[in-house]
Amino acid sequence: MIRTLLFILLIVLFGNCVTPLKTGNNIPQEDNIVANKLLALQPDKFQTQFAQGIDFIATGNEPFWRLEIDFDKSMHFKMPDGFEINTPAVKGVKAMDANVTRYDASTEKGTLTVQIQKLECINDMSGEKLGYTVTITTKNNTDKDYRTYKGCGQYLADYRLHDIWVLDSINNKKMVAGDFLKGIPQLEFNLVEKKIFGNTGCNNINGVIEVLGKKIYFARLVTTRMACKNMDFESAYLQKLDSKTIYYYIRPGKLYLQVSSDSVFVYRKVD
Repeated sequence: MIRTLLFILLIVLFGNCVTPLKTGNNIPQEDNIVANKLLALQPDKFQTQFAQGIDFIATGNEPFWRLEIDFDKSMHFKMPDGFEINTPAVKGVKAMDANVTRYDASTEKGTLTVQIQKLECINDMSGEKLGYTVTITTKNNTDKDYRTYKGCGQYLADYRLHDIWVLDSINNKKMVAGDFLKGIPQLEFNLVEKKIFGNTGCNNINGVIEVLGKKIYFARLVTTRMACKNMDFESAYLQKLDSKTIYYYIRPGKLYLQVSSDSVFVYRKVD
């Protein structure tokens, strides 16, 4: 009995003396969390696909299948058993009563229907959570029946966008810091939180964004209400971004927002 009591006492004493382990390289925990979230959203293997023009990918299991969509060019569905169909890109049709978009395409070889629903989806093998539930219905012309599959999908993005950008020019007209109370307008894209922050050179702005492959959707922007000397510029600037879906592309150190067919905002990366 006495030996048992001594053993329990030793466990308690030494258990209270354990020192917590340090994280590798003493990196702050919150920085690790952000880095891990970015890695989960966009593993390096997807950068090549994005560079090739792929906007959206989806996969499913049992049986395994894979879908790649370039919304400007094509849809490609493939299975390991050799079943495969490529179709041209088609315009999506949005449902009236749900956040669902349907794409119906056909070729001489067969048909492919892709339904993308903005609904969290969990991969039943890896446990990974993605933002979209995908339903595929397809048939080769040689098949008697349609095949239907379900899985999870995500939009790709150029993760260089996750940074702070200062407006450099609009339609080749350079911005001058002296024209703005707070200096040249800037935007900060946070792809983890899907938010945008910045200012117009006068008022601060923030809002929600969603990167959809080669496009960025800017939800309604919230701004402060300070009056400045260049309010006409601010009004026109915000009108081009607010509640708009805009094509973007990045070149070394530069971000281009094609805000209309004849107008482009060029930003430079903040070092």
